[in-house]
Amino acid sequence: MLKLLRGRNKNEHSVVFALSNAAVKFVVARWVNNSPELIVSDQIEVPAQDYGAAMLQLANQYSRFTKGNPRLAVVLEPSLYQSVAADRPNLQEESEIAAALKYSLRDLVSLNAADIIADYYELPIQLPNQSKINAIVADRQLLQPLVEVALDLSSDFVGIFPAELALAALIDTASEPVVIAYQSGQEPALLQVSRESTLQVNRVVRPLEKLSELSFDEIKLGGLQPLSVEIQRSADYFERQLRQRPIKKAVLAAALPNLAEVTQQLSDDLGLTVEVCSYPAWAKDLAAGDFSDFPALGGLLLLQQGQDKAKEDAA
Repeated sequence: MLKLLRGRNKNEHSVVFALSNAAVKFVVARWVNNSPELIVSDQIEVPAQDYGAAMLQLANQYSRFTKGNPRLAVVLEPSLYQSVAADRPNLQEESEIAAALKYSLRDLVSLNAADIIADYYELPIQLPNQSKINAIVADRQLLQPLVEVALDLSSDFVGIFPAELALAALIDTASEPVVIAYQSGQEPALLQVSRESTLQVNRVVRPLEKLSELSFDEIKLGGLQPLSVEIQRSADYFERQLRQRPIKKAVLAAALPNLAEVTQQLSDDLGLTVEVCSYPAWAKDLAAGDFSDFPALGGLLLLQQGQDKAKEDAA
């Protein structure tokens, strides 16, 4: 998404900054035999959304890994962008479609056309007789200083990814469809349906932004009901609207208390198998443990996917 520059890579490391409404998370990895090895995982709080200063502070703190033009990307969490399903413009070139979105989305987002930076991706399944894209919209005034800092740090700045694609890249799913429910901090929740590690449905659910702050007493008094409703809505859309096979499983990535009891309660409510999401083996040693680092970790995988695709295109 938002591929801005590709330069010569002189550094074997991949670096990702993941920005939320309150913090910047920072991860560094290198690739060994086509598998990531996580070297650094850190974060700092961000006062007054001064993300550029936070990025520079982390880069200076870990200058051993950020010098020499590493492959670098930024991930935006859902509070910092808008995700909108829109009609696909009747254009062929990707660059033309992205440019046209600036004007076609004016009535769908809360930004002036002059401040819109937009890109898009396409999901593999469409409703009958529809041609939709998922547009990602961010504020130019937010992005411009981030891009300037990123370009100062590395000439191999690949671009900016939305958390929804980073999450989808991180969580492996089998041939059977699975609902993924992710929420961290005071960020909007992401409700996704994934099958064969491919994103099928994505929903940004802002009313669930305080999900991970629920106490166990609140959970016992019905605090999980809104989450149950949103998981069911995602499953129903996939099964009934998109006419796909029934969903039998959901995974939860949210730092709730007593997760074993939480998943059992959700399972009872939904009639689905509900499990706690697992960290990938390569990230477990440095994992935050509360899933707040999932977008950053997924960003590392998106970087590698982009590099693999570039090699295929060049072959």
